[in-house]
Amino acid sequence: MKAEIVSTGTELLLGETLNTSAHFLTGKLSALGIEVDYHTTIGDNPERLEQVLRQAIGRTDLLVTTGGLGPTVDDLTKELVAKVLDLKMELDPSSLEHIKQFFGRRKAPMPLNNEKQAYFPKGSKILPNHIGTAPGAIIEKNGKTVIILPGPPFEMTPMFDNYVWPVLQQKIEPDVERMNERVLKVFGMGESAIEEVLADLMGLPNLSMALLAKRAEMHIRLVVRSSKISEEAEEVLNRTEEEIRRRLGNKVFGRDQETMIGIVGQLLKNEQLTIATAESCTGGLLGAALTQEPGSSEFYLGGVVSYANSLKQGLLGVSAESLNKYGAVSEEVAKEMAAGIRSKAGSDLAISTTGIAGPDGGSAQKPVGLVYVGLAAPEGIQAEKIQLYGERESVRQLTVQAALNRVRVHMLNSERRIQSGDG
Repeated sequence: MKAEIVSTGTELLLGETLNTSAHFLTGKLSALGIEVDYHTTIGDNPERLEQVLRQAIGRTDLLVTTGGLGPTVDDLTKELVAKVLDLKMELDPSSLEHIKQFFGRRKAPMPLNNEKQAYFPKGSKILPNHIGTAPGAIIEKNGKTVIILPGPPFEMTPMFDNYVWPVLQQKIEPDVERMNERVLKVFGMGESAIEEVLADLMGLPNLSMALLAKRAEMHIRLVVRSSKISEEAEEVLNRTEEEIRRRLGNKVFGRDQETMIGIVGQLLKNEQLTIATAESCTGGLLGAALTQEPGSSEFYLGGVVSYANSLKQGLLGVSAESLNKYGAVSEEVAKEMAAGIRSKAGSDLAISTTGIAGPDGGSAQKPVGLVYVGLAAPEGIQAEKIQLYGERESVRQLTVQAALNRVRVHMLNSERRIQSGDG
């Protein structure tokens, strides 16, 4: 099955909005063995959109559109799909009722132009939208399938997963080649270093391996192609993952949908430990990351953002001597910040961050990107010196990831000591 994705919206062409929907859909379709041959992005222009739709329907088996389902006059995806397929538009009463209820829950009258969102090409299978007012649709005619989805990813993604994925699974022949995929996530190693360690694995005939650089981590994408999700493919992925973990050790922190904060949170929950934060250069980003995790109140007690030295002294007990002798960005101050917040909060663990995020403030002795991460635990207080590179926001985000990773590694090492009888 050949597919094309057509994304509508002038904001995509202007670069105001990143088209993450095309990325998501391509991955999902590829996993089913559906080959995506084209991505097309088109502005809110009816003549050009009609032309693109005719071309796409003519050259593919499956067309997936995103966007153009709103209530305004320039939202014309459904109307133009109906025109290209020579279908009439019909009102779907259940969709209209859903839209009315949407506004009713907000104690607001439904604008008349929102009724437009309840009309679909005749014969459409309606895809409910539980988040917004734009339902989607699946239309089939003359051996072609058109799937119409809303533009906002937070509406499109659950609609695809809940209603489109099951339909497409039924359409795929059992002997169609599929991609069995696994992603391993790495922190603390760059692309070239990983490639050097894994070079021999990257040339295996039955396995495809790609290194993907993300902002604060590296991903190793493993793909085994087979006619079905087979035990043989899973075995290849399992063996390869085991070997990669053996070579890279605890640099591998997660797999597939796992996140650094999710793993750290689960480790803290499992050990029934609490943590507090003392931040300088990250300005509260570390605390925000910890509270992203559902149930974070079980392990995160809170934190202090001590950007000024006066607050480092007054709130965290950092000594004036350390600040004067070593500076705010130093191993000594990072340790005292972590110890101070652990004492104040009464937490089991405490993590601190202090550094030079830039673009100004650096020197030959302390360049931009220099960061110290402190960790206070019952076993003692440590600080790690890290030299990061990139613009200000990258340094701050990488510092957060490094701090979380410091907690992860500490807890894994503590588990090993306990298991070996040393702790």
